[in-house]
Amino acid sequence: MQHESASLEIMRWGYAHLPGAIFFYAKELDLDMEDIGILSAIFYAFENTKPLFQSGVRAGQILQSCSSLTTHKLSRKLAKLSKQEIIEMGEGSNKNFGDKLIQLEPLMRKLEQLVMRDHTQIMPARKLNATNNDSLTEQHIQEYQTRIAELQLQLELQVDDERRPQSPDLFTVSDVSFKRVADFISKKTGNLLSVKMENELRNWLGELGFTPEFLLCMLELALERNITNPRDITKIVRDLKEYSINNVDGLNVYFKNYVDQEKNRVSRLNQFDPDINEFGNFTGVDMNAEARKKVYYKWRYDWGFTHNMIMKAGELMCQRTKNGGLEYIDSVLNNWMTKEIRSLTDVDKEIVAFKNRPKTGKNLPVTAKNLPGKRSGEELEYYVPPEILAELKSKV
Repeated sequence: MQHESASLEIMRWGYAHLPGAIFFYAKELDLDMEDIGILSAIFYAFENTKPLFQSGVRAGQILQSCSSLTTHKLSRKLAKLSKQEIIEMGEGSNKNFGDKLIQLEPLMRKLEQLVMRDHTQIMPARKLNATNNDSLTEQHIQEYQTRIAELQLQLELQVDDERRPQSPDLFTVSDVSFKRVADFISKKTGNLLSVKMENELRNWLGELGFTPEFLLCMLELALERNITNPRDITKIVRDLKEYSINNVDGLNVYFKNYVDQEKNRVSRLNQFDPDINEFGNFTGVDMNAEARKKVYYKWRYDWGFTHNMIMKAGELMCQRTKNGGLEYIDSVLNNWMTKEIRSLTDVDKEIVAFKNRPKTGKNLPVTAKNLPGKRSGEELEYYVPPEILAELKSKV
């Protein structure tokens, strides 16, 4: 019956051994039960690797030792543990996943540091051979105190009971910079970070290379303006990178001259503007189209003309053309901008000077009276707005 005993075969395979310190320090190492299960499989594969003096274990050997593991799942977990500096991964000779080499030395070093932190009377083995007494030197104590301060700082930044679920490929507790900015965004918006926002934040810190402090200042200005879309914020961040803006003064100038101006321009286009309505009624030009509103705002804000100056240009268009439009007004205002004419008084002087100018046929501006092909003495019919006609009739 001995050859039929399955229990003997089970005993022959041995047992999976895992250091109990991993369970004790699992929270500080940010390991969940699934991570511990992966480490158990790694240890089991390592124990059954021959010869034992070889460093590390192959990914293929881990897959063979645990039938429930898939290549995708093992790859994802190994990537997380590698980012947390729990293991080290190296490429194999043929660069296949099964040939990747996994080493457990980083985990053992972390466990050593944690044990020595909690038991200060323990001397590291490499330093124990260099001293003949059992007491730690002042230098060693200083090193331990510094390490304890660093660990305490990390623990203060770690979320304890209400830690939100995160993708293991996107977030680790050791990434203090990411956590600092992410917590700020969550607090300001009152919502958990979306996957899109997490990815964009990784890009701001990684690819674009901004510091957490600078991002906090930028986000404060953006969120004050209700800019919460990750795509819109990324556009701002890329502009800051392109323009080499890296201080608070530069941020304020950028938001004032670009973000606020663009926001005000869009807001103006979507709301009723009495100035545009008055201009349209006065000139007879339909100003309901968004493109025509943009032309008016170009004159008003980009070129810096007052509403009265634009109305004056519209008046000249009505007097000098039969079927005039925005193109004629645009040419008039462009001429005034070139000559630095910025007031109605200057406009009147320019009109008088133009009328008194000798008509030599040269250097005359293109108007309705000197258009190419127009016969001398030919009269044009002027357009007068209905409101003006009604006002003139009332005065008669």
